[in-house]
Amino acid sequence: MLVAVGVLAAGLTGCATGTSGEREAADRVQRVAEELGEELTPRVWRERDAEWLAATHVSRAAPADRTEWTPEVVTVDAIAWSGSTTDEDGAQIDARIRVDVAAGDDGDYWGSSAFGPGTATACFRYLVFRGPRPEVVPEKIDCPADAIGPAPVASPLPALPEDAEEILAAVLVAATEGSLEHDVRAAFPEDFISVDTGASGGELIAAVGVPGERECTVGVRDAAGGVYFAWYDRTWIEPGELGCTTSIVTSPPL
Repeated sequence: MLVAVGVLAAGLTGCATGTSGEREAADRVQRVAEELGEELTPRVWRERDAEWLAATHVSRAAPADRTEWTPEVVTVDAIAWSGSTTDEDGAQIDARIRVDVAAGDDGDYWGSSAFGPGTATACFRYLVFRGPRPEVVPEKIDCPADAIGPAPVASPLPALPEDAEEILAAVLVAATEGSLEHDVRAAFPEDFISVDTGASGGELIAAVGVPGERECTVGVRDAAGGVYFAWYDRTWIEPGELGCTTSIVTSPPL
């Protein structure tokens, strides 16, 4: 849930045209819904489940277009979620948006449009696919009559351990060419971690990574027994490229 409070200041003077507070609040609900769609629009190729998206983005949705002239409170709740961005139907997230506005004035240099206090609530559905794709567009839906359940929880994303280089260096120092693959896999047993090993010109090479997160570390034990970590261009581990493999060292792109 996000609650954002605007700042109250003196209104502008001019010819008031009169706008209801409910109408003003409803307009702001729509703006929040569109901003949330922009927030959910994927910028990179990543797999994410709907609960992670709901917890990470819906709970932190930006408030509507607040101005110093209009106090308001914006509340955004994730009310339902299912699926993943890699599913055929995408990750589905339903959100409820409520805006409360106090009496204010949308005036500008040419005049003003005063309105009274008002409240508006609406619910929207978002379908998110693994991107990059066109902007996620909110679809207005009926709000459920039931009370909102527990808030979504973002599970930790798969990642290499923070001390991955230290772990890999220790394995490379102790391993032989015959034991390298087994030793590296034993040190990084998680299913989401990829392992690729090899030997070339007296060097032992090991690459460990999390392909879905574009994370990769490549360690090399040179012929003299020293260990270093290879530099690579990040584009080399993108889908369709080398990936997190020993080829980063043995056969880098020209």
